[in-house]
Amino acid sequence: LLYTIKFEKLMASRFLDGIICNANVPDKLIKLIPKTDLHCHLDGSMRLSTLIELATLQGVELPSYDPEQLKREIFKNFYEDLNDYLRPFHFMTSVTRDEDSLERVAFEFAEDCYSEGVRYFEVRFGPHLHAIPGRLSAENVIIAINRGLQKASEMFNKSDDDIQKGLAPKYKYGIIVCCLRYFNESLSPFYKEFCETHKCDDEKTMFGKASLQLAKTAVHVRDSQNIPIVALDIAGCENGYPASPHSEAFRYAHENQMNKTVHAGEAYGPESIFQAVTKCYAERIGHGLKLCDSEGVSLAVDKQEYINKLTRSIASRRICVEVCLTSNFQTDPFYRSNPSMHPLKQLLKEKIPVCLNTDNRMVSRTTICDEIRLAADLFKFSRKELWQIIKNGFKWSFMPGSYTEKMEYIEQIATMYNKVVDMFDSECPGD
Repeated sequence: LLYTIKFEKLMASRFLDGIICNANVPDKLIKLIPKTDLHCHLDGSMRLSTLIELATLQGVELPSYDPEQLKREIFKNFYEDLNDYLRPFHFMTSVTRDEDSLERVAFEFAEDCYSEGVRYFEVRFGPHLHAIPGRLSAENVIIAINRGLQKASEMFNKSDDDIQKGLAPKYKYGIIVCCLRYFNESLSPFYKEFCETHKCDDEKTMFGKASLQLAKTAVHVRDSQNIPIVALDIAGCENGYPASPHSEAFRYAHENQMNKTVHAGEAYGPESIFQAVTKCYAERIGHGLKLCDSEGVSLAVDKQEYINKLTRSIASRRICVEVCLTSNFQTDPFYRSNPSMHPLKQLLKEKIPVCLNTDNRMVSRTTICDEIRLAADLFKFSRKELWQIIKNGFKWSFMPGSYTEKMEYIEQIATMYNKVVDMFDSECPGD
């Protein structure tokens, strides 16, 4: 068991200058324990070699076809802001507008997750970014991606002897479909036609209509194809593009018993998080970086009181914050310079449930093991504290199936975690 996972060098060190490594949580142990990744974008997690290969085959122009040059110029260690961070997505969606490419990228994504010990993940993507009117529907985008995820899951489950014997939990996944806060005709062939069709609408109305259409598609595909679409999300440019125009889409998801998670508080202040909860029925918040930032409050007179009420509401409603450390450091200059001031610790102090996530494996050049390494070193978590955060990922997941099945699965995860820790301590006493 201790040698079934490849021990590749972690990238987390780029943010840890001067930070002492947490010896209680060695890299090998991080890689062995069961983990989740609930906030990860498929189109931001493509393998670089796959991007280059598909672009070459399809005649899609890239700034370079040299991996190292792409890392320097496109998939960088640091970005100026969120908009700069979103730039690479154009290249990855441009090569995934056919079913075979989508299936392949999904398969490789699942393979990468499972290979580093992720037992359950929820992968999100915007079907409208890949769809081509008359050739590839949003429904078929979802079906193709699910096909790749399903094949990888079946392969890993069949090849694991402990799973076959019923001694370990299965590898599982869920799908989250993403609406966009903002789009224009250049983003994809679908959006080009949509903008033309709705050119008489104002922007907010048009954005809302696209989101409602996607919500209806997601519910239909979930129910008719038995595909594990577990939630609706909204992503993209946050500053200047509030969630309120998309409220009807989230109401539709809510009324059709689909879960809701909302990107909020990443590039705009606490009011964005408030709107995600009140307008979009959010059960989880993506990023939530600005949740405790009183200076980011623009409407309330007593800014700190606004924060106090908001954090109390988030905590009491048990709304989980999907924390993405590397991504936050890359897009926010303040936290990049002061990583230990990331609000993760404050969220825990306020008793707000949090889980650790990658956001984009390729764009951020990270893994879930890197994210755990960062958290363990920056905040000096004990193994008990870290286990609680990891367990949150399973507890606050939108896992398909009944609630009873989910609780049984979490019990299996806890048993596996304890066995791995005991085995690690006995076989690697010096680590």
